[in-house]
Amino acid sequence: MLAAALAAGCAGGEEEPSGSLRVSGSTTLLPMVSAIAGTYAAANPLVDLDVRMTGTADGFALFCDGMVDVTGASREMTARERETCTASGVQFLRLTVAHDAVVLFTTGELTEPQCLTREQIYALLGPESAGVDDWSAAGDVIPGAAAGLPAGAFLAVGPGAGSGTRQLLLDLAIEPVAEERGRDAALRGDYAAQDSEQLIVDRLASSGTGLGFAGLATASQWGSRVRVLPVDGGEGCVAPDLEAIRDGAYPLGRLLYLYVNVEEARRDPALRALVDAVLADAGLATAAAVGGVALSGADADAQRAAWRRSVDGGDGA
Repeated sequence: MLAAALAAGCAGGEEEPSGSLRVSGSTTLLPMVSAIAGTYAAANPLVDLDVRMTGTADGFALFCDGMVDVTGASREMTARERETCTASGVQFLRLTVAHDAVVLFTTGELTEPQCLTREQIYALLGPESAGVDDWSAAGDVIPGAAAGLPAGAFLAVGPGAGSGTRQLLLDLAIEPVAEERGRDAALRGDYAAQDSEQLIVDRLASSGTGLGFAGLATASQWGSRVRVLPVDGGEGCVAPDLEAIRDGAYPLGRLLYLYVNVEEARRDPALRALVDAVLADAGLATAAAVGGVALSGADADAQRAAWRRSVDGGDGA
C-alpha cells in the first residue's frame, strides 16, 4: 500500500502519528475532505485533526503564512499568492485530487431555463446586471438574452468573494463576454453571497425562482432540491456529467487541488499520513461518492508518483 511504503521509506520505523493538524481551503472540497477525515481519525487516534474550510483564498493566506501545512483549493495559486509563499519560505507541492465544475441551478419549481449560454450568464450575473430582478430583464443587458428564460422574480445566489468557485465562474463564463463588451470581469455587486457553499441551497429555496451557482461536488448533495442547468459555451448545451467534465466538453469544468508544505510533510508523519489517505484509491474514490468526478487511474498514479518524489527529496511544484 502507498501509505505503508511512504511511512517505511520516509520515517524508518517512526512512531505512530500524533499531534495536531489543521486543514483549510475550498468549501467545495469540504465533503471529500470530511469523508476522508473520518477514516483518517479512526486510523490515527493520536492526531487532533481540525477541518475548517472557509474558501480557497482564505486557505492560501493561512498556508502561505505558515498557519496551516495543507490546504484545499478549487483553483491554482495566483502569481501574488505564490510570491507570498516564496517570501515566507513555504515550499509547496500541488496535487490534483479530483475534477469538479461550476454548475448553475434553479429550484425544482422552475421548468425553465433548460440551458444557459455564456451571454445569458453574463446578463444575469455579470457587471452590467446589477438591479436585474426579473429573468426577462436579461434582455435589457444583452438583446435577445431573455430567450428561453422564465417570467418572474430573479435573485442570484452564490459563494462569497474568497471562493474559488466564484473566481472560476468569473474566469470561464463572465470574462469572455466582458472582454467583448469592453468591461472588467466582475459579478453583480448585489448577488446574495453566502459564506459557505453549503448554505446556498437554503437561500435559493427562500427565493423560489432564483439562480444559484456552486461547485458540482456541493450541488450534487442537494438532490431534487435543485435542477442543474446545462451550459452552452458556443458548441451546444452540455450538462456537467462525468464524461463531459473529464474530457473538457463542459465549458465550466475545473480541477481540485491539495497544496502541501513539503518541508513539513518530510518532518511530520501525521501530515504524510493525511496526504497518503487522500491519494489512496479509497480516498480519491471519495470524490465520486460526494458528487465530484474522480481522477482516472493514470492521473491518480501520476499524482502519487509526484507525492512520492517530493517526500523522498524532490522539488515541490
